[in-house]
Amino acid sequence: MTEPMMIPDAAEALMIGATDLPEPVNSPAPPAPQGFSVDAAEVALEGGTDPVFGSVTWRTLICADRTQTQEFVLGIAEFGPAGTLHPHRHAPAEFYLCIEGGGTVTIDGIAHALVPGVAVYIPGNAEHGVIAGPTGLRFAYGFAEAAFSGVAYRFSSAAA
Repeated sequence: MTEPMMIPDAAEALMIGATDLPEPVNSPAPPAPQGFSVDAAEVALEGGTDPVFGSVTWRTLICADRTQTQEFVLGIAEFGPAGTLHPHRHAPAEFYLCIEGGGTVTIDGIAHALVPGVAVYIPGNAEHGVIAGPTGLRFAYGFAEAAFSGVAYRFSSAAA
């Protein structure tokens, strides 16, 4: 008679070898040593003063020069009624996830509605700009870059 094989419970099975996992191949650097949280209400607003950008303001929540991370940038963009982010390009792809208000993002000449719950993918080097609706707009944005300062914005001549 053979001994019955013991199968660990699901939680134990997930932990077996967890420390032996390889680094993710899509990560430009090792992950942060521990988890953390950031309260957007406690992060200072930036922007809103350079007419080249438009009237957009933003809060950079996760970024290598502010947090112990290297894998990505995450922030929240905020617009007043009819606020703008002028057409521009940058090498890394970007995403938006609308969280409040509404507006339009135009990507390579195609308009996409932004309303709460809608996510938008912007390919690298695609020209894109934003116009907020009458109640303003807030969306989360992100790049697979270590720091926001490493994203080189190139504004279209029409916005200059």
